[in-house]
Amino acid sequence: MARQHFLSRDFKAVSIRQIAESAGVNGAMVNYYFGGKQGLYMAMVDGMLAELEANLTDLGDDSHMSLADFSNSYCLLLARNPWWPNFMVREVLFSEGEIREAIIEKFGNIIGPRLVGLVEREISQGHFRAELDPRLTVISLMGMTIFPFLARPVMEQVFKLELNETTAATIAAHNTQLFMTGVLQPDNSGGLP
Repeated sequence: MARQHFLSRDFKAVSIRQIAESAGVNGAMVNYYFGGKQGLYMAMVDGMLAELEANLTDLGDDSHMSLADFSNSYCLLLARNPWWPNFMVREVLFSEGEIREAIIEKFGNIIGPRLVGLVEREISQGHFRAELDPRLTVISLMGMTIFPFLARPVMEQVFKLELNETTAATIAAHNTQLFMTGVLQPDNSGGLP
C-alpha cells in the first residue's frame, strides 16, 4: 500500500494517515514498526535493493558474473518492477537530503563496486581494451540498460515494444552484443579514425 502512495506522489505529499488508511491499520503501527514515514519509505527502497542484490547473488560470485549476466538480470528486474527507474530518477536526480543520500549509498554499495570490479577483471585478463575507464564503461552499460525502461511510453507507443519479461530479455541480449562488439562490421571502420 505504501508503495502506491510513494510512487504516485512526492514523499512530502504522502501522510502516514493515508498509508495507514489504505492498509487498514492504525497510523501508530507505522510509527511502531518503521519509526515513521521515512523508515517505511526506506524499508520499501531496501526491499527493492535486496531483490536486486539477491538477483546478483544468484548469478554467482563476482569472479564468475559476466556483463551479460548482469544485463539480463537487471533488465528482468526492471520489467518486473516498472516503477523503479522513474522512482530512482525522481529520488536521486530531483530530490535532496537524507533519503537521496541513503539511496545513492545503498545502490552504490550493491551495483557500483561489483560492476567496476567486473570490468577491471576483464581488462586485466585481456578481454577488454586496456585503455577503458571501468567507471565510464559501467555508466555506458547502465545507460543502455535503464533508458528503455525510463522511456517506457516511447518504447511502447513509438517502437511498439511492450516492456514485459520477454522483451526485457531481448533488450538485455541486444545491449550485451552491442556493448561488446559495437555496430561496425569488423572490416569497416565507417570512416572513423
